[in-house]
Parts: sequence; structure tokens; C-alpha cells
Amino acid sequence: MLRMTLAALLALIATTFSHAHEITPTIINAEISSDNSLQIQLDTNLEALMLGVGSTHEDTDDSPLAQQYNALRATPAAQLETEARSFAEELSKELRFTGSQGEALNFDFRLMSVNVTENSDLEIARESVLLYRAELNEALNGLALSWPEPLGNFIFRVTSGGELKAGLYVMAGEQSDLVELNATGTQNQGFLDYIVIGFEHIIPLGLDHILFVIGIFLLSQSWRALLWQVSAFTLAHTITLAMATLGLVSVSPSIVEPLIALSISYVAIENLFHHKLSRGRIALIFGFGLLHGLGFAGVLGEIGLNPEAFISSLIAFNIGVEFGQLAVIALMYLLLGIWLGKTQYWERWVRIPLSVLIALVGLYWFFERIL
Repeated sequence: MLRMTLAALLALIATTFSHAHEITPTIINAEISSDNSLQIQLDTNLEALMLGVGSTHEDTDDSPLAQQYNALRATPAAQLETEARSFAEELSKELRFTGSQGEALNFDFRLMSVNVTENSDLEIARESVLLYRAELNEALNGLALSWPEPLGNFIFRVTSGGELKAGLYVMAGEQSDLVELNATGTQNQGFLDYIVIGFEHIIPLGLDHILFVIGIFLLSQSWRALLWQVSAFTLAHTITLAMATLGLVSVSPSIVEPLIALSISYVAIENLFHHKLSRGRIALIFGFGLLHGLGFAGVLGEIGLNPEAFISSLIAFNIGVEFGQLAVIALMYLLLGIWLGKTQYWERWVRIPLSVLIALVGLYWFFERIL
């Protein structure tokens, strides 16, 4: 039984070598202009959208359509823009809007443009922008949006009269909350919604953060050591998450993401040489937590927070992240710690092999993200 558990866990970690093509949610910007028109802009992974791999798989490599997806990514931008126009025109019909009374709103959208970024690195998903425009026959009081589940999760941002009215994270196949267009201020996710978003950013989407937390867990079986490390990590990522969300600090993902991968490897490698908690380890975890906080900030930044909702959304998102981290630790304890933590097999069968494997995955991600 224990061998089967170990084998399954090792296989799970090993599969993360291929998880470099996570599918990010489409950002749907709806702008109601003073000239009584509605403009819709989709910032999206067009290739994933065309193949409908956005909801059933968190990673394009897991899809049976991975080969077709990679072929589309290799298509020159100008060619894909031409080939995707018919798909983009049909896609506008899949945008299902409802009004303040729950009535269906039918807009006659015109496709204005399809812009695809030239793909210089096939290991990185490129961004595409689809732009639509429709004339409004009457004033809108409220707006809600849904689209088919295969198109994946999306972020719904609504602007009216130059004022941001809402930034909502919507799960695939579900309808967004109603955005009240005549209300003052910005409508954002509810407190519980942000907890869910934070949790999902760890499980199942945050594979790099999961491995980092497992690396923390593997240092020592002492709950005191675990508590100190988790506390340092939480405090640090809260600081940079807050600063980045407020716009006080901005670091390119091209810098942050490789460093996050390197932090995973370093923590795992250190486990091979140290068995007890030290002040240096706490400081190290704190420093790496600052990096991970910058990674977390990208999620909240895409939703489009405003200062009015900053405190509540930050607290809720952090609670979700902590729940995710605690779930990882609890799972590791139930699968391995409770059975092997106090036995002679812990070092030989668990601590050393898992730390080596995590270090290798982190190094793989590091070189993948810089090359």
C-alpha cells in the first residue's frame, strides 16, 4: 500500500514536467460608449479557443487535441488572423448577454479586427485580440454574460462612460453576476468568490506553488518548523501581492516566473543537506514568498480591482491561497507523514527522492522559462 502511494505521488510530480502550457482565462472587456455603442474586446489564447480545450484541461498538453493546438501556435500570425476570421465571426454569437430583468439581449456584433501576436517562442502561448462592435437601440441598465463551457473560464470587465463598473471572474459554463450600469463605484467579486479564486490558483492551477509547499513540508516532521515556514511564506507573499495590486511595484513575469522555478529547486536541494529549521531557512522562505506574491498578483490584476474593493478582495484571495496550501500539506501528511514520518523509511523512500524530483522539475521549468 505504501509503495503504491509513493509511486502514485512520484508519478504525479513527474507529470508536472509537461505542464508548461497552462490555459489562462480569456479577458472579455465590454465598453459602453457615449455614442450609444457596445464594444467587446477579447484578450485570449485564440488557438485554445478555436479548439475548445479551455475547460476540460488546465494544460494544453493534456488535451487529445494537443498536436492540432501546437500546429496552430506554429502558424504565422498573419495567416492565423485570416484563417480565424470565420471562427471569430461565429464566436460573437456565443456571447450570451442578459439584461437587468434576466431578459436575453441580442446584439448585432460586427467583427472589427483580429490581431494575433507573432509567436517568437513556441513554448509560450501567444495573445490574440478580437474586437467587436454593436449599436445599442436603447440604454442598458444591467449586463450579465455567459458563454459555452468548452470555451473556458473568463474575466468579465465592464466599462461605462469611461468608468470601470465591474471585474468578475466567471467559471466555464456559468453566468456572471449582473453588472448594474447605473450604480456608482465598481462591482467586484463577492468575498467567497475571491476565496475560491485564491484556492484554485493553488489547486489545481498552481503546480509550481504546490511543489514549493511540498518542499517546505519535506524539511522536517516538526509542526513548529512547518508553522514558521508557512507563516513566513504567507506574510511575504501578502506584502508583494498588496504592493503589486496597488501598482506600487511591477516586475515583468519574464523575470518573476523563472525565479519562482529556481526557488522551488533551491528549497528542495536545501532539504538534502539540512534536517532542522534555522533562521536562515525562515529568511529564505520569506524572500521566496516575496517572489511568489508577485506571481499571485497577476490573477488579481487581470480581474481589474479598484481601491474600494482592495482590502476585502486581498484578504479573501489570501484566505483561499492559504486554504490551498493547507490542503496540500494535509494531503501530504495523510498520504505519507502519518505512515512514514517516524519510521526509518522516511529519509530513504520519501524525503530524499521527492526533494530530488522537485529540484529537477524546478530546474526544468527554470530553463524552459528563460530559453
